[in-house]
Amino acid sequence: MNETTRNEIVRLHYAGTSQRAIARLLGIHRKSVYRVLRNHQDRRAGAAEEERALRPSLLDPYADQIAQLLERYPNLTAVRLHEELVRLGFEGRYTIVRERLRGLRPPTPKTPVRRFETAPGLQGQMDFSPYEIPFTAEGRRRVHAFSYILSYSRRQYVRFV
Repeated sequence: MNETTRNEIVRLHYAGTSQRAIARLLGIHRKSVYRVLRNHQDRRAGAAEEERALRPSLLDPYADQIAQLLERYPNLTAVRLHEELVRLGFEGRYTIVRERLRGLRPPTPKTPVRRFETAPGLQGQMDFSPYEIPFTAEGRRRVHAFSYILSYSRRQYVRFV
C-alpha cells in the first residue's frame, strides 16, 4: 500500500466515512483500513512504533560454519555454500543461503566508467542495422536504420531506409 492510499484513508475517515465504506471505495480489505487508522492514531499520540520480534532463521545454527567458510574462501558462491551446509545437515533451500550471503558480504564497488572525450569534429560513431517492424497497412517489413553519433556533442542523426 502506498502513501497516497494511506492519506486517502485518513482523509475519508476524518470526513466521516465508515471504515467499511472506505474499504469499498478504495477496493481494499477493511482490516487494512483499520490497521492504517490505528497506526495513524498511534503516531499522533506519540506512541513508539512496535518492533517485530525476529523469527529464528534456519541458518542460525550454522553461523559459525558460514563464517569459517567465508574466511577460508572469500569468493565462495551461494551454490557452493549451500552444498557445504547440506552436507552438514542443513535442510533449508538455496534462496535463504543466497540472501544471508548477500547480507554478510560487503557490496562490490562498481568500477567507474571512463568518459570518452574528443575535440569537436574529430570522431563519431556509426551503426547500420536491420529491424523487423509491423506496419498497419503493409504488414511486417524489414527496415534498415543508419545512426551516426558525434562524439563531442553526443548529437545523433538517424535515418530509416
